[in-house]
Amino acid sequence: MKAALLPIAFALTAGAAFAEGPIQGNEVFNFQSTLSRAEVQAQVAPAYKADVIARGEASGGQDQATTIASNVTRAQVQAEAAAAYRLGVVASGEILPVPTAEQAEQIRLAGLRAVQSITAAN
Repeated sequence: MKAALLPIAFALTAGAAFAEGPIQGNEVFNFQSTLSRAEVQAQVAPAYKADVIARGEASGGQDQATTIASNVTRAQVQAEAAAAYRLGVVASGEILPVPTAEQAEQIRLAGLRAVQSITAAN
């Protein structure tokens, strides 16, 4: 009988531990502004005109993509990506594995082999 009551007692004490206080970040909902909506809009309008506030995912100044030249071939990138995936060092969700020096060298060599095979084929 005591063995059956023990899990229930743990569950009740765990629930009480979570009920100690408000959830962090809840203070945002209790904020009271001293400015009217029109006053806030009047303050923000110059920033919008100067294009210093992003709209959506990109602002007007970000619409021109920066192009960076690369000397890495498509085959080399694909070979390195395949090697990294095989070694298990590809990011997955929030997990960001860091390859060891040996794994990084294996990835680099896979890319070089891909370049050499293309050169040999031509």
